[in-house]
Amino acid sequence: MSYTFQYWNDLSSTTNSLRLRIISLFFVLLTLINTLSFSAVIVYRTGQTLKGNPIAFEDEFLAVDSSLGRVYISRNDISHIIFDENITSVENPSELNLGGRKIDGYVLEMRSGTIRFRTWFGQVIVRDLKNVLYVGFMEKSLHQLSRQGPINIEISVGNRFVVNLVSGEMYSGTSLRIVEGYLVLTDQNKNEFYFQSSTIEDVYIPSEHARGYDLVITKTGKKLYGNVSSLGNQTYQITGIWGTEIIPIAQVAFTTYKNKVAELRTDSVLNLLQQLEYDKDGIATTGTTTPLTVEGKTVQTIKIYDKEIIDPRTGIIFVFVPGGTFKMGADKVWENVEEDELPSREVYVSGFYISKYPITVKQYLDFLRAAQLPAGTSVSNGRFILSVSLDFLGQKINVSYTAQKGSLNFPITGVNWRSANLFCNWAGYQLPTEAQWEKAARGKDGRRYPWGNTEVRGHNDGRQDYNVNEFENTDVSPYGVVNAYGFPIEFCRDYYDKEAYRKLPSDNPVNTSGTLIVGRVGALSGRITDRIPISPNDERQDFTFRVVIPADKLNEVFQTPLKNKPIGATLFTVNDVIKREYKLKSDGLFVAYVEKGSPADKAGLKAGDVITAADGKMVKNLDDFSQILSSKRILDTIKITIDRAGNRVTLTLKLGEWSF
Repeated sequence: MSYTFQYWNDLSSTTNSLRLRIISLFFVLLTLINTLSFSAVIVYRTGQTLKGNPIAFEDEFLAVDSSLGRVYISRNDISHIIFDENITSVENPSELNLGGRKIDGYVLEMRSGTIRFRTWFGQVIVRDLKNVLYVGFMEKSLHQLSRQGPINIEISVGNRFVVNLVSGEMYSGTSLRIVEGYLVLTDQNKNEFYFQSSTIEDVYIPSEHARGYDLVITKTGKKLYGNVSSLGNQTYQITGIWGTEIIPIAQVAFTTYKNKVAELRTDSVLNLLQQLEYDKDGIATTGTTTPLTVEGKTVQTIKIYDKEIIDPRTGIIFVFVPGGTFKMGADKVWENVEEDELPSREVYVSGFYISKYPITVKQYLDFLRAAQLPAGTSVSNGRFILSVSLDFLGQKINVSYTAQKGSLNFPITGVNWRSANLFCNWAGYQLPTEAQWEKAARGKDGRRYPWGNTEVRGHNDGRQDYNVNEFENTDVSPYGVVNAYGFPIEFCRDYYDKEAYRKLPSDNPVNTSGTLIVGRVGALSGRITDRIPISPNDERQDFTFRVVIPADKLNEVFQTPLKNKPIGATLFTVNDVIKREYKLKSDGLFVAYVEKGSPADKAGLKAGDVITAADGKMVKNLDDFSQILSSKRILDTIKITIDRAGNRVTLTLKLGEWSF
């Protein structure tokens, strides 16, 4: 659904008088107007509606082309504008819905093919108008949140910039720049997000944009990558593509900046790090006259990993869990300990990354919509997720999935263990082993709860639905894993064996055979060591999952494309029935449905088109198209020729590249 905003000039006082007469007139004719076909619905604060094409909004009036001609509506009369014909009502008239993402605020201006929208963090300039579902005009007081201390800058292995706000919101894009004091992130659809610096918690920068940067680490653990200079007043100035920060040298724990001052205090490890010289392939080396020891053991290799990182493909946030030994199993002096939690023992696991939160409804919905699953594969829909059906030639055909409003950031439940593994296969992840899960949830020291051995803190008690980040200040482990103690129960990779702790090795243990599998949670028994057996086929509403990546495989996984459907459209071979029903003249593939955000959608393919050729080869049926696609790989491009209402159009499509 497209529409165009155009410039319009200021009107004289005579014209302003005319506006008032026109406004009064169209209220009488609303019923007639709403029977005509226009691309948007303007909703008044009174609840009345007007169908029309918004042209521009400035000087506190919105110009709309309607069946009455051009109408000018006062801002004070408008609640919101709906652009998606599938939406009949809007709960919050003070927000922008951009491709399903809801942003609090209100319209400042519409003109020249753009919407300028005020938000709590700054502004949004929307240029991708076809993805605007609705936009609010109701001004309201926006909440104000500010970062404590300096910004945190991380280096990403992906090719996208990511901005995390103090509110927990995350935005990603293809470019970053500073404009009049704002950090401006541009996404792949040319939309621009203007962030006030104080609202930003973290910025992730692709490594190729951080070449030549030095690193500064503050004593509070904040990282800043940039061009460092000493201001001569016991401060460092760090400047990068992300902006500028000034840090007192007394607050710096470590820096790679060469012109360090004597006042910079470091311990023996940091002194050693300052002497590092870059070798190659991400390796730095140095020599030492005194052996470096950690926990009484001599160390020759130090591996440095990002503490927290985002998969640019899926948006999943991962936290790092270092390799090493930890105390696994229950303490036998605790009350009501089950036999399958014993004996407590020292177990080694290799370093890995685990998703900070359980997988959300939104992330699982992305998988259902985009994943290329083998024919005949059975997969759980999950709670809150509904099938989208299409009435095609008198038959209901399931073509996609959608989710209930307000559920997208809940943990996904109602899926079985096998479907959780299908999700993992789609993205190159794994379910955590029991050992990985337990170390991530409780740390090294054998504690009863993720936060220690003190009384129970706030957690998800299972009595209602919560967003996955609801308890990130209370139910959080030493490594930053959130909601491991509280419900839902979480699937592990292991099969259940009551005697597992007595049978399995102490080095990266995992039980790979059995009938039941293992679920883990703390809230059910009051201890983080509880083990719950369940059938791999059960779709329970109190089970969810999170995912892991071996630390040394992180770059490889992130750089591997998702196993996505290459096109993202429902296609039928044109036959006589389809030709007659849809009044078609061309043979080929009839496009019945196009997934939003799919390669087909991004290329401009629309329902009702007929694909007649691909890469210059004629397409008459699905077999022809499949044969052409068989020589392609994910992220290859293909040129398709379509018949659109008698017009020949050529589109370029990037296979398997979805936008979530």
